[in-house]
Amino acid sequence: MADPKSDTTSVTERFRGALEAAKPATGGVPLADLLAEVMPLLPLLTELPAEKRAAGNFGSFEFRECFTVLTLVGRRLALLDLTPTTAIQVTRLALQSVDPRNEAGVERFAQHAVAAAVEGFVLGREERVSQLALKRAASCLKPLRIDGSIFALIISGAHEPAVLSDTVDALGRAMLEADVELAIVDLTQLDEPNRERAIAVFAADEIAKMLGGQCVFTGVDARWRAAATDARIPLDAMQTAANLAEALAAARNSADRDAKERTPSWRAHLRRLLR
Repeated sequence: MADPKSDTTSVTERFRGALEAAKPATGGVPLADLLAEVMPLLPLLTELPAEKRAAGNFGSFEFRECFTVLTLVGRRLALLDLTPTTAIQVTRLALQSVDPRNEAGVERFAQHAVAAAVEGFVLGREERVSQLALKRAASCLKPLRIDGSIFALIISGAHEPAVLSDTVDALGRAMLEADVELAIVDLTQLDEPNRERAIAVFAADEIAKMLGGQCVFTGVDARWRAAATDARIPLDAMQTAANLAEALAAARNSADRDAKERTPSWRAHLRRLLR
């Protein structure tokens, strides 16, 4: 009786050799990365004898499991930024590695297998496009220098809490490096308030206070107040304004702008920590 582990090893070697011989257009992605993504699929294909694949009982558990993994492999190939043609070629090479003799009756299974991989590829492509769009949008979230003593952070769109936290941290670093103590954070155009986003954006108040200054928030509507309440954030203790003009006036009239109230030793220590 053949050793399943040995069979899987030989299939892996055949697939590796097929990749090296075919040299699919990967756009710079190493063939080793393709092998790593397809490796979990090969044992499942090996456990499906040719007669089962030819029988076409694709609704059984074995086939559903195999098609699910094929969908996941297709998704991973899309996330590697391969083309659909290359993804199909890689899937076909994997199938041929399991059935090098191209036994009669298995082409119908191969068609179903490629369809499952393409379905996953489409999902992965949508995910990648979304990731790139979010990354481009996040790259625009930068602190804006208003004058010699004020930075503003104007956030628009829908961003993940981690992105918002990074943006607020960038605001703190910019204030520290420029020796600025006042900030304005505008939430008017920031979508989808929730607990996690509230924690991220309202952290700007704590950062400003650590620097011996203050932060004025605008665009704090009922949705953001509800999110702040859910996060147990004491919003009433923070300074808010109806719009950017009022926030700018409040910041410019702030008593905290008095240079005598600064704490150089604390700020110097904070600079060393944030380097």
